[in-house]
Formats: sequence, C-alpha cells, structure tokens
Amino acid sequence: MSALDEVRAMMIFARVVEEGGFSAAARKMGLSRAAVSHQIRQLEAKLGVPLLRRSTRTFSLTDAGTRYYDSCRTIMLEAEAARKRVEELRDEPVGKISITSSVHLGNLRIVPILDRFRQAYPGVAIDIHLSDEVVDLIGQGIDIGIRSGPLKSSELKSFKLYQTRRIVCASPAYLDRVGYPQTVDELATHDWVMYSRVPETLTLMCDGVEKKVRVTGNVRVDNATARLQFLRGGHGLAVVPLCDVQDGVKNGDLAWVLPDCTLPDLQVYAVYPAGVTRSAKVQSLLEFMRRELRDIDLSRNGG
Repeated sequence: MSALDEVRAMMIFARVVEEGGFSAAARKMGLSRAAVSHQIRQLEAKLGVPLLRRSTRTFSLTDAGTRYYDSCRTIMLEAEAARKRVEELRDEPVGKISITSSVHLGNLRIVPILDRFRQAYPGVAIDIHLSDEVVDLIGQGIDIGIRSGPLKSSELKSFKLYQTRRIVCASPAYLDRVGYPQTVDELATHDWVMYSRVPETLTLMCDGVEKKVRVTGNVRVDNATARLQFLRGGHGLAVVPLCDVQDGVKNGDLAWVLPDCTLPDLQVYAVYPAGVTRSAKVQSLLEFMRRELRDIDLSRNGG
C-alpha cells in the first residue's frame, strides 16, 4: 500500500466511523460497499492491528481503532477544508453545499428553493439534512443552517431570510364546539396544540396594551407539521406562522383568532460559520433564498 493509498484508506476509515457503517460510508463517498470494506482490510493489514470488531449488522472500534480514528478524522477534515478553500477562489457557483433545516420548514420552503437553485446552477451539489434537532454546524462540517430567531449569541454568523407574522389559529370545527374566545384572558380556558418552540406564556399586544396569558393543552408536539395536523383536526388553538396558514384562513378551513391582537413576529435566518460566505456558491445560494422568500417577507412587503 503506497503512502497515497494509505491516506485514502484513512479517509475512508474516518467516513465509516462518521456514518456508522460501511454501506452509509459507501453511499456518501460514491463507492461500492465492497470497495470500502477492501480499503479497511488493506489498512488493517498495513498497520498490523484490527481497527474494527465486525458483526453481521454492526461494528465497534477496537482500542487501536479509537486512537487511530482521531488522526484519520483530522486528515479527512483538512482535505475537505482544502477543497473548500480552492472552491472559494472560483467566481462561478460550483461544488458542494451542505445545509440543514427543520423537517417542516425544509419540506415546505427550503427543498423547493434548492430544487430551483440547482436548475439555475447545475454545477452545485446539494447535501441537505432535515432534522428538528439543533445541529452543530461546525462539528459536523455543515455550511448553512436554517433557524428561527431570536438567535442565541454564538460564533456563527447570520443572514435574515424573512420575517412573518405569528397568529393564534383554530379550526372552525373546534370553535363551533367550544366557542370563539373574545378576549386574551379567555385563551387560557381553551385547549391548545402545544409546540415545543413556543412558550407556554404568550405575550400579545392589543390596542397598544401588552397582555400575557398562560396556555396549556392535551396535545404537545415538537414538529411544526404535526402541529398543523392537530390544528386542522380540531384539537385546539395554536400559534402558527401566518405564511403557513394564509391560504387556509382565506378559504375558511382555518380561523384567525383575535386578529386585532399581535404576537411577536417570527424571523427566520440562515446561520453559518465565519468565512463560509467567501465562497461564491454559498453567497449565491443565500441571495437566491432571500429573493425566493421575498413574497412572504413582512419586512419587505408589509404583508
């Protein structure tokens, strides 16, 4: 095994550990599973020690493998960083962009935008991760994360994509069954579809007066798609972005509760590690997303 082959095998080994398996690593690197397995065997033969304990479906690292992995991961990350630095010198958007978003927002808005972006820039490869967990962008080597504000202070930079109203909403079936709340205080007597990212104490402005009300309910979700499903199913009131339910409110499938009272707006940002925007591909994508989201951005159209 030449020095060059050994370095390649080290990167493959690091990817196997990162992805949690031979098949996943093979898909990530565009190789066959057999080729990945062969590279690991060659590496173990070169080193003279086993790096992995294999079973039918899983593997675990040996003590030697655990120690060796740290060095292999460093080489893999350095190679990726070198590739990105070269790509930053190009004027035309090309290369891979990795991006993460919540499942609901990703499917509703980000994936369709990425589809159109790749139609315009076919030289850009997209690696998208949809998760409702807050992903460590730097630790996982991801270029862009889509997050709602206000943002916590961190070493990440931010780029505001859009701003939208949040409203209290319910299905007509629910309101027909229990009655329409006429005041903020009455909101506390209703069932709610509780969402993990919305506080239990709501702050509303009504006729210039700030009012607070604590709400609760028998349905609690950590996913915005699930929140909409339970809302439409008549399980209670919910706080939702207006842009997500505007069509339903217009056609009568959903009702805007206490429309004269306002909640704090929802602001959605792209966040990224410092230096990422030096890349033409990332800068182009951020500007593309901002243009695509113009129609729902309250800060630009007053909607």
